[in-house]
This record gives sequence, structure tokens and C-alpha cells, in this order.
Amino acid sequence: MKKYSIITLLAALLGLSSCNFLDQVSPNDIGTGDAISTAADAEAALLGVYNTLQQGACYGGQFPLMSEALSDNATTGGYSYLSLDQIGNKQVTPANALVQDLYISMYRTIVNCNYLLEALPGVTGLEDQRRQEIEAQARAIRAMVHFDILRYFGEHWDTSSAYGIPVISGVQGITDIPVRATVNETYSFVIDELTAALAGISKTDDRVQYVNIHTINGLLARVCLYKKDYAGAVAYAGSVISNSPYNLLDATLYKDIFSTRRSSESIFELAFNKQNRSDFNGLTYSRDDALRTELFYLASENLNVFFQGRPGDVRAELLDYDENRNDVTIVPDGRTQKYRGEESRDNPAYILRLAEMYLIRAEALGRSAGLDDLNLIRTKRGMQPLTAADVPADADFLRAVLDERRAEFNFEGHRYFDLARTRQVGTVLNIEEFRSILPIPSNEIATGKGRMLQNPGY
Repeated sequence: MKKYSIITLLAALLGLSSCNFLDQVSPNDIGTGDAISTAADAEAALLGVYNTLQQGACYGGQFPLMSEALSDNATTGGYSYLSLDQIGNKQVTPANALVQDLYISMYRTIVNCNYLLEALPGVTGLEDQRRQEIEAQARAIRAMVHFDILRYFGEHWDTSSAYGIPVISGVQGITDIPVRATVNETYSFVIDELTAALAGISKTDDRVQYVNIHTINGLLARVCLYKKDYAGAVAYAGSVISNSPYNLLDATLYKDIFSTRRSSESIFELAFNKQNRSDFNGLTYSRDDALRTELFYLASENLNVFFQGRPGDVRAELLDYDENRNDVTIVPDGRTQKYRGEESRDNPAYILRLAEMYLIRAEALGRSAGLDDLNLIRTKRGMQPLTAADVPADADFLRAVLDERRAEFNFEGHRYFDLARTRQVGTVLNIEEFRSILPIPSNEIATGKGRMLQNPGY
């Protein structure tokens, strides 16, 4: 299998003289900036950006699911696939092919955003308001992907760390060699981009399959929580909770989040269809009689034990550990049922949900003021509320919040990052603490000509 780096990716894209942005067969990469010259080009290029988000190696499957297998929520199946085995064993090396594909696919989206943003000022026939909205969406996506790369590959828990990620904020040439920004510089870029996007985004468009004002506020809430800007996290999460049209579902309707499309709890839900399928079902369920060797990501026995200690929690119903319904090769592990739909396989990527806003605000407010938000999620999922006596110390409250996040977002790509940002990877997973992030792929180190630093420990 041929391997690529950011530099070879740039070379490939710069070699394109034109691009059919709506071609369902192509990977929907955007060509050189002068290919985007009319309003129709700009609209098509924006769709191209969303299409690159949908790649199977990115938000169309691997981005959230790989992180689950790096945590205690999931384990791996597959058949003699070294890169997958490394993820399941939590012993990833810089040569891991799945990690390389993830890294490149995410930067591919950033490159496409950069082409669109560079060309946008010169686009003809585009109304100024729509130009601002396209720019806002592209900048928000560029910021989100940079942040997600930071979560996977940079020491995001330490703003004083030199180990941020390469920030690619403009169109580069094939001789440009990306270098790592510091963590603080990475956060600053992400927050500045999201803040600028907030100013230009439509204030009335609430469509959840596209970036909207509530998406941006939600992303800012998430970034502020990771950066430990708790006041910012409270403000941005509160804005989504108070000003958006989204609502939490009752416990009896909880499964509708995953069996329907664009439920009242979705803030940003990346849409797929029968012609443009995601990889979620094939990676996690496939069919009723699937074998372990056919599936990449399985619900771990540990996650089953976790839910057994949570009586009444309806979220356990979307995990199947029944030995009568699973092949003998799968048990005692099980399968998530969040991505059913074996025929259509158009399962969405759940990038932002309203429940996260309540749990962000709960964690940021802390034990003294955050218990109401935490209990709202618990009661909406069939659980009993906690009292102050149940969480007598700050550490107890944080544990309760992280447990609620685990119950709510398993197989949606949060647990590994939650353990990393709270410095619990080593103790919870019983592995080396440096594995709180993944290694920079070896191809990036090799093509970086000594300027790209590897993460410590790798």
C-alpha cells in the first residue's frame, strides 16, 4: 500500500488543473485556487469540503471509532491486520497504516478549506452575505479539524507544551515543509477561526447537516473545556442550550437519536445517503450473524460491566452482548447498535449533540453548580438523580461527569480524549502515559527533513 504525507498530498492537489466538485466517484478534492471563480464553483467547492469530511478514514468512520478502541469502550476484531491489532492492543507505532490514513484524510479537508478560502474573495457573481456564510463554514470546519488533529496527535492538555500540531492556514507549495506549532498556538488559531466564523455565519439557518451558529458555539464550548477556560465553556454551551431549537428526548425516545435522522438532539450531524454511504455499519455491526473477523470495532466486555452498574440506564439497550444473538467469536465482547441499517448504510456521523452541551456546562461549573445539568441528562436517560452527598468532593463529581459522558457518547469518539485531557490514560487503561496521544506518522517525520518532531515516547 502506497503511503502519503502532507507534502505529497499537496503535490498531488497542486497538480490538478480543474476539478468536478460534484463527481460522486472522485474523492471530491478541490483543485488549484483559480478553479474556483464563479458562485457556482464556490458552492460546489463548499460541498467538496463536506465531502472530504465524510471520508471513511475521517469522520465517515475511522475518526470516532478508532478512538473508542484506544479507550476502554471498545476492542478490535479483524483478521490478521497488524495496524488494527496495534490499536486494539493500545500499542500503536508510527508506521501504523490506519493512523497514517487518518492523519492525511484530516489534513486533506484542511487543504480543501484553504483552497476555497483563498479563492473566495475573487469569486464573481456571489452575494456578499452568501460569501460571508461560505467563508464562515469553511473556517469553522478548518478550525474543527485542526482541533481534532490536536486531540489525536498533540499534547492538548498542556498549553505550555511545544507538541502542538502543524497549523496549515493557507495554500502551500510542494516545497513548504509543515512544522509543529505549540499547543497554545494551536488553540489560539482554532479559537480565532471559530470566533471569526461566528461573526459571519447565518443567524437563522439551523440545518444540522451544515455548520450553523449553534455548531460554532458548540465547538467553542468543547475547545474551551479542553483548554480549561471554564468560563468560556459555560458561556458557549449555555448559548446553545438557551438559544437553539434543539431539545433533549425523554428516555422512552432515546433510541430515536440513532434510528432517525437529524433528531431534536443533533447540533451537527454529518449526513450520508444510499449513494454516499458511511463506514459505520460495516465497521461495527455489518449484519446479525457477522463474525469477529469481519468487524473492526466491538463493544468491550469492560463497557458491559460499566453499564451493569447503572440500573435503568436506557443507553445500555444500544449495546448487544447476548451470546444468542452474537457469534461465539464475538462474546464476551459485544456490538454497538448505534449504527444499524444494514441495507442503506447511510449512518450519520454525530459530531455535536445537545447532551454534550449540558455535560460540558456541568463539568465547567463544577460540583457546586453543575449538578443540575448532570442530573438532567441522567433523568432523561432513565437514571436517578445524584445528590450532593453522592459526590462529596470535586474528584467524585468529575468522575460522575466522565461516567455520564461514557454512557452517553460511547462509540461516538469521546472517551479516549476525555481520559487524555484529565490525565487518566495510564491509570484507567494500564498503559504508558505517553500513549495519551498517537505518534506522528513515520512518513511525516521522514519527509519533514528533521523539522517535524515526533511525540515523546515514540
